[in-house]
Amino acid sequence: MVSLGYGKFVRSDDVMAVEPVTEGRGPGRRSLVWVRGLEDPLVASRAVSSIVEALTNPAAPEA
Repeated sequence: MVSLGYGKFVRSDDVMAVEPVTEGRGPGRRSLVWVRGLEDPLVASRAVSSIVEALTNPAAPEA
């Protein structure tokens, strides 16, 4: 599971794309996360880099 912030979590294998904030979107905007099975992207409060880090380096299982 990957946290997107705002209490939203998605399965890491369902994340299709992460769209970073770009110049044309303006300040104060949030990253968009496209998820399999959803027509519209989810708005994430976490930075793109932290979302991608969570996707590529999953946490170690707890003992």
